[in-house]
Amino acid sequence: MLFNSYEFVFLYLPVVLLGYFSLGRTAYSRLANLWLVLASLFFYGYWSLDFLPLLLGSIGMNYIVSWCILRCRAHGRTGWRRLWFWSGVACNLGLLCYYKYLGFFLRNLARAGFDVPVLRIILPLGISFFTITQLLYLLDCYLGTVRDHDPLDYALFVSFFPHLLAGPILYHRQMMAQFRDESCRRVNWDNMTRGFLLFIIGLAKKVVIADAFLPIVDPVFAHPEGVRLSAAWIASICYMLQLYFDFSGYSDMAVGLARMLNLQIPFNFKSPYRATNLINFWQRWHISLTNAITVLVYQPLMKKLRTPTFAHMVFASAVTLFVVGIWHGAGWTFIAFAMLHTIGITLNHIWKHYHLPMHPVLAHVLLLVFLLVTMTIFRAPGMKEAVQMLYALAGGYLADLDFGTILSLDDVLRASSPHATFPLIPFVVAVLLVIFAPASQDIVKKLDVTRPVIVTAALVLAWVILHLEAFTTFLYFQF
Repeated sequence: MLFNSYEFVFLYLPVVLLGYFSLGRTAYSRLANLWLVLASLFFYGYWSLDFLPLLLGSIGMNYIVSWCILRCRAHGRTGWRRLWFWSGVACNLGLLCYYKYLGFFLRNLARAGFDVPVLRIILPLGISFFTITQLLYLLDCYLGTVRDHDPLDYALFVSFFPHLLAGPILYHRQMMAQFRDESCRRVNWDNMTRGFLLFIIGLAKKVVIADAFLPIVDPVFAHPEGVRLSAAWIASICYMLQLYFDFSGYSDMAVGLARMLNLQIPFNFKSPYRATNLINFWQRWHISLTNAITVLVYQPLMKKLRTPTFAHMVFASAVTLFVVGIWHGAGWTFIAFAMLHTIGITLNHIWKHYHLPMHPVLAHVLLLVFLLVTMTIFRAPGMKEAVQMLYALAGGYLADLDFGTILSLDDVLRASSPHATFPLIPFVVAVLLVIFAPASQDIVKKLDVTRPVIVTAALVLAWVILHLEAFTTFLYFQF
C-alpha cells in the first residue's frame, strides 16, 4: 500500500484515525496503541505476507535481547551485558547482510571464477530502516538511557507505519513518552490540520513534481549510450530533483501522518541543495540517517581514541560517510558513490581545518556539480551505464562521429512515450522551490490555519488526487 494511492487516502487512513481516537476515548485507552500496531502490521503485510514473519521475528528477537541487556545492567553483570549487546548487533547485521549484501557478494565471487551458488534473494521492504532503528535501541539499552521496556510500546516503536518503510529513523527517547501520554490518544484539531497540510505538501511533491521526471530519467539511465550532452545533463539534473522531491515528499507525508495521530517524529530534510559544502549537505539531507550512523559509527570510533586528533576525526568522518553510502544498497555504483563522498568529506574537513579560502558562490557550484556526478553514478543500473552517463555528461558522444545514432532529448521522450513532452512547469516549480522555498516544516509551523487555507489545501488535494493515474513506488523503497 502506497501513501500515494486511493486505498491509503480514502480507506486505510480514515479507518486508522477513526479506530485510534475511538479507542483512545475508552477506559482502556492503551488499546489505541495496540490498534496502531495491528494497523502497521497490516500496512506492512499488504505488500507481501511473506516478509511479515521476518518483521515480527526481528521485533521479538530484539525485544528479548534488549530485556536481557537491561536485566544484566540492573544486576551489574557488565560482561554479560556486553555479550548480549554484541550478540544482538551480530544478529541484526547478519540479517541485513544476508538479505542486502550476500547475493551481491556471491555474484562477484562467481564472476571471479569461484564455484559458489548464486542466490536470488529478494530484499524485504524496510529492512534497512527497522534494523537500524533497533540497533539504536539496543545501544540505548546498553548505555542505560532506556528506563522502560513495555512490549506493546516497543512493537509500535519499530512497526509504526508512517516511518516503517523509508524512515525517518526514530529513537526510543523521542517516542516512548508519547506512546504513554494519554492526551496523544485524543483528537487535537490543530495537530490534525497541520499534519494533514504537511501530508498534502508531501503528496504534491511526489505526484506532481517527482513523478513528472520519470519519462526523462528512466529511459536515459536505462540506455545512456549515445545520449547527447544536453540530454544527459537534463536527465541528471531531473534525477537530482526527482530524488529530492520523491524522498522529501515521503518524509513530509510520514511526519504529517504521525502528527495527525498527535505523535512527533523528526524531519529529514532542511533545504539540502542550498548547502555550500559537503559536510553541511549531509547535515541537511536524510538527517535522521546521518545522525543514526554518527551515533553507531562515528562516536564509537572517536571514543576508542583516548587523544583524538584532527587526523582521527577525518578518518572517523570518512568511515561514517562510507557506511552511509553503502547502506543504500549492494552494488558497485553504491560503492563508487560511497568512495567519492568519503574523499569529498575528507577534502572538505582538510579545507576547513586549514582555513583555505573559497568564494561561497564557487563553493555552491562545485558542490552541485559534485552531487550531480555522484548522484548520476548512484542512479545508474550498473557501472557500465554509470561510465556511459559520465561520458555523455562530458560531451564524449558528440565528439564520436562514428558512434552511430546520437540521441537528443526529443529522441528520449519519443522512446519513452509517443505523447511525452518535457515537464517544463514541474521543472521550473521544482527549481524555484529548491532555491527560494522554506522547508516544509517551517511552512506548516508558521502558517495560520484559517478557513481559506483549509479550502485551498482541499483543492490542492483534489487536484493531486486527479493526477494519481499510475501509482509509483518511492525511490527509497529500493534501499
